[in-house]
Amino acid sequence: MTRTSPSRNQPSRVQPSRVHPSRRAFLAGGLAAGAAGAFLAAPSPAYAGETEGISWPARRELPAFTRPSHLDALMMAGDTAEDVKLLVTTLQGLVNRERPRIYVVVGKPSEGADTWLKDTHVPYTTFTDPWQVLDRHLHRAKGIVVYDPEVVETVNVATTIGALRGGVIASPDLAGKLTAAPYDLPVLDDLRGRFDSNLAATTWAFEHLWPRTSHRVLFGVNPGQSVPIPPDNWKDFQEVVREDRPIRDSSNRAVHDLDLSAFLGGEAVYLRFTDSQPADGWGPAVHRLTVRADGTVVADLTVGTDAERAALFDKGGSTVKPQSEGTDAHRFADGTNYFVYRLPVPDGTSKLVVSVDMWNQYLVFASKTAPAVSSDDRRPASQQLRDYAVATQAMPFWLASNDSPEETTLMERIFAAVDMGTPYLGWFTDEFNGVRLASRHGVYVLAADFLENASVFGGVRAPIRPQRVPAAPKPAKKVYLTFTFSEGDNLQYDQHRMRQLWDHPDRGKVPLNWSVSPLLADVAPVMMSHYLTTATAADTLVAGPSGPGYFFPSLWPEKELPKFLAATRSYLDRPGLDVMYALDDRPALTEASAAAYNDNLDLLGVFYNMWFVRSDTTVMDGDLPVSTQLAIGDRAVMRDRILANAEDFDGSAPVFVAVGVPAWDLTPGDIVWIVDQVRAKLGDDVAAVRGDHYFTLLRQAKGLAG
Repeated sequence: MTRTSPSRNQPSRVQPSRVHPSRRAFLAGGLAAGAAGAFLAAPSPAYAGETEGISWPARRELPAFTRPSHLDALMMAGDTAEDVKLLVTTLQGLVNRERPRIYVVVGKPSEGADTWLKDTHVPYTTFTDPWQVLDRHLHRAKGIVVYDPEVVETVNVATTIGALRGGVIASPDLAGKLTAAPYDLPVLDDLRGRFDSNLAATTWAFEHLWPRTSHRVLFGVNPGQSVPIPPDNWKDFQEVVREDRPIRDSSNRAVHDLDLSAFLGGEAVYLRFTDSQPADGWGPAVHRLTVRADGTVVADLTVGTDAERAALFDKGGSTVKPQSEGTDAHRFADGTNYFVYRLPVPDGTSKLVVSVDMWNQYLVFASKTAPAVSSDDRRPASQQLRDYAVATQAMPFWLASNDSPEETTLMERIFAAVDMGTPYLGWFTDEFNGVRLASRHGVYVLAADFLENASVFGGVRAPIRPQRVPAAPKPAKKVYLTFTFSEGDNLQYDQHRMRQLWDHPDRGKVPLNWSVSPLLADVAPVMMSHYLTTATAADTLVAGPSGPGYFFPSLWPEKELPKFLAATRSYLDRPGLDVMYALDDRPALTEASAAAYNDNLDLLGVFYNMWFVRSDTTVMDGDLPVSTQLAIGDRAVMRDRILANAEDFDGSAPVFVAVGVPAWDLTPGDIVWIVDQVRAKLGDDVAAVRGDHYFTLLRQAKGLAG
């Protein structure tokens, strides 16, 4: 599930192990002597069960907050200074921990600034000036923690200290204002000059703050953003080679000898790799670069090695895919992402040739002049999820899930320090590597990097009852189509893009499956309730990847997967989610994974992965149908792929085609168009059906129970 947009439980049968021994440790312990100076006197975090307004019994995956009685709703402009946003967000978490009082909207969310706010039915007063809200609530803070803008990870360290000591975080620029009248807030800690790198800051936090934080939930919160790339950043770059054909299967793999002698004259040559066809999500893949100066090899860079990483001037959102069956390790950059290498050139070089082993849709530029800015340079920035981390007294961190062995090692140490079945909220520097690391440690992911006001929605009660299911159509010899919107595991998608799609005027005209996170029952019951109660007879909610949360089932410790699924089954049962959408990093669900799902969840069937050209169904574990999903973000190509799949239909037996709908690219209107186009070709031989009806009909066709 590659996200391309600014871009993942009801009373559960939880086993005794879900009462975290790690929490007992932080309730009983303190910091190592001398670890944090004055911070040693800080009280231990609260709540083993319920205190300070948070209720978090063992059977709940995520906490319930006290019901709000009134909200100060801040409609904050998107261009508000980042340090003010950080101050507001940490104050919001601090205040809402006791009782939700502050609701914050930044900019103009796709679903509307006050759409969900009105749905809470909580009285509110609207503000547009953040200092009006700050003036009303800063007296609740015990002080400030000053972060170091030169080391952006200190934003997360400061957040953790503030959460444990009842403080808010502040930039050096704001510190003077907040320590003076009328606020007169003391400085609880000042992190300026304390750390020389982001990794050092996170390592210190894990060694000294982690024992005092909640371990029931992990937060991957990016504390920074890339500095703006100026429009003329690439003005000195010239094209040297490109692939114009839409190739995505590495069939054009070759070693290209690029003569870059025309770019000599500086201390280095810069080589920039971009996507020649950014609309389709398949960019350049590079395995190796060999640099020859006057015939002598001066650099030999294989992707994923220390030497290759050292040569990167700008990662540009690229990522590394490790070696797998049939594929060498390679760096790739899809869409608007890119990567730039800085290749030093020996003095006196007259001929420079760089041999590049690459494939797929590449567009390569070169320059002898360094770009003015690298996107790897970051500055502190706000992310709305931070309020939830403060409220739960967790330790937010941001570590590379790829391209940095040291940071990846620390991330694994953190994952290993929590119990099996712990949720990770936020996101990663690389989706698939991050989900792999989490899955191996029994940690599931809830994409939530742009989730807003979780510390409010967790206190708003709303009824969650099983979705209504109309009678399935009678079996017939037809081509049955079913369409499933992707991204449902993604909490920020459920809050923003899904609501926008849900309110589309064409919803209800054709059957659609809407993947959704079962954990909405904890995080935002009002959202789950809204989707359940306003669904038409054509709408079906299905569990988003890969059940309670996003993980790769094949990588979850095999003996632990059944326990985890059994413990969280009620999160699917309560809203009546009997169809699941699963993702894994392999083309087929494993037998062990299928058995775990079949034995512990009451499922009609499983939709598996997407981006396939064909949709095929395999019956696994005796009676569990698993249908792969074909998908593409272009509706005309999707229509053509459906028609190609329908060629199997000869009228003697039904044909079943599952279609994954890329939620960032297509709308219900596009699916109406596709169905009309397919019906124009196939007439009455085609029927679009809900996901539950799809699997009911499929089971009948294959003679399966249920």
